[in-house]
Amino acid sequence: MAARTARMWAAGATASALLAVSLVAAGTTAGAETTRPRPTLTAAEEVRYGQTTLYTTNVDTLLNFYRDALGFTVLYRFPDTGPAVFGTVLLGPDYYITFTTYDTVRQATGIAGIGRSKVHQSEVVVLTPDVDALFARAQKARARVLMPPKDQPWGERSAYVADPEGNFVQISTHRQ
Repeated sequence: MAARTARMWAAGATASALLAVSLVAAGTTAGAETTRPRPTLTAAEEVRYGQTTLYTTNVDTLLNFYRDALGFTVLYRFPDTGPAVFGTVLLGPDYYITFTTYDTVRQATGIAGIGRSKVHQSEVVVLTPDVDALFARAQKARARVLMPPKDQPWGERSAYVADPEGNFVQISTHRQ
C-alpha cells in the first residue's frame, strides 16, 4: 500500500510540475491586471527553486486578493478568457505563490482526496517592515481578521488574516 501511495504522490507531483512548467513557459498574462510589465528573462534567470501553491475554488478571487490586500503583482493567469484555473503572483524579486483549482489538481493527478478543509496546518507568511500598514491594507480589501497586529515575545510584530479561501496569512516583521 505504501508503494502505491508513493507512486500516486509522484505521479501527482509530476503532473502538477508539468502543468506549472507548461503554463510558465507559455507566459500567459492576458486577463489579469498587472502593476508592472514582466521583464524579459533568460532561461537561467527564469528558474525557480520552489514556490507555494494554494488550491482554491476561484483562482481570480485569490489573484485579486493577494494583489489588492498584500501588494503582490499578478504575473500569470490561465486561460486568457473565462474562469482561471491557474495563476501566479510575485512579491519582491522572488516570492512566488501559485493558485490552482481543486478540480485542476484532481484531474491532473487522479488524487481524489483533494478539496477544501476546515483544518489549517500551514500558513503563508508575508514579511514587511510595517505590519500595521499592510494589515490595514488587508482589512480594507476585506480580509478576515484572525489576530490584529501585536508585538511577540521574540521581538517581531505580527498579525493574522485569512484569504478568501480561508488560508491563514501571517503578516510579520523579521528580526535576524
